[in-house]
Amino acid sequence: MAADTRDSTSPKQPTANSNMAGVNGKTYDTFNYPATIENKDSLPGANSKTLVERQKEPGFVEALKTIKLQDFKEVHKKPCTREGFLTGIGAAFATGGVRAILGAPIFTACSWAVGAFAFGSFAMHEYCQAKRRREKEGIQKVNAALMEKKIKEEMKREGIRKARRKAKEEAER
Repeated sequence: MAADTRDSTSPKQPTANSNMAGVNGKTYDTFNYPATIENKDSLPGANSKTLVERQKEPGFVEALKTIKLQDFKEVHKKPCTREGFLTGIGAAFATGGVRAILGAPIFTACSWAVGAFAFGSFAMHEYCQAKRRREKEGIQKVNAALMEKKIKEEMKREGIRKARRKAKEEAER
């Protein structure tokens, strides 16, 4: 339950310090704040240090810490990655093979193969994702149309029920 605002044990307000800081001939009041301000609404174990740490912008190192070995073991379970990798492998084999057969140095043919793998994998993955989005939108449209049809049928049935009730009431009179 919330504490009474008139409670005398509430956090201390800053008090004016007798020292005045002067800069360029101007005098400013300085305030002494308590070392830690206890907030009754904060989570247990939270303090001013943890609040400051939470406000830090995550960086590259923090992003790397979130990657686990298990993520690489289950990459084939992600949607569209299988198709992307298979297309990339095919594109790399075809491009590298053709470049090697046409007499390009092995290093050059391998470079072309790596580029074809990267481009083919990326292109197929994006194509597959776009196709999935279109399918999802189509499913949502079908579901909306079915719900609309169901509502219309229910309204029609309700109208028929009301007409039957009215006819039955008139017949009873």
